[in-house]
Amino acid sequence: MTNTQPAAEHVGVTEIGEILGVSRQRANKLVARPDFPAPVAQTKAGRVWERAAVVEWEKSWDRSNVGGRPPKNAAQQ
Repeated sequence: MTNTQPAAEHVGVTEIGEILGVSRQRANKLVARPDFPAPVAQTKAGRVWERAAVVEWEKSWDRSNVGGRPPKNAAQQ
């Protein structure tokens, strides 16, 4: 059976991770950024965001500035 339902208008952290192609843990860090859209509601299950706002934010997201450990060859320069 194929799911033909339209995408939900509101998404949680897990769905944000799926939209952005990152883990749920990384999505939790991204939603804490000051430039990330504010959640539209807080439920017992957690915060929810408008899907359209998340998709729009992704367009301006600079994925090259991801932080973390530098590559091994960077220390040799």
